[in-house]
Amino acid sequence: MDGRRARIVLAVGDDAGPVEIRRAFRARVLVTHPDHGGNGEAFAEVVEALDRLDRLGALAPPHAPGVTVAVAPRDGIEPRFDSYDAPRRLAPIRTFADVLQTAIARLV
Repeated sequence: MDGRRARIVLAVGDDAGPVEIRRAFRARVLVTHPDHGGNGEAFAEVVEALDRLDRLGALAPPHAPGVTVAVAPRDGIEPRFDSYDAPRRLAPIRTFADVLQTAIARLV
């Protein structure tokens, strides 16, 4: 199956992005899944179409790995850290005793 056929199976246009493709896939799966009264061959074709588009890069996230996105800081606003930065900001807790001591210290 080529990319054009995959887009026809999922009923999406050539300019459809990852979100639209996934939405169309979910809609088609609900209709074609054998447990929902669909046909097993049609379901397999829908799954193959999504797999083909994934291998062609149509489902790549907007910021693929290796792409750096620079954001300029605004004046007076400190950057917020997300969960990925937590290990760098928090001291590691290595044993259960450390966890227990930390918990007791916070209670007191």
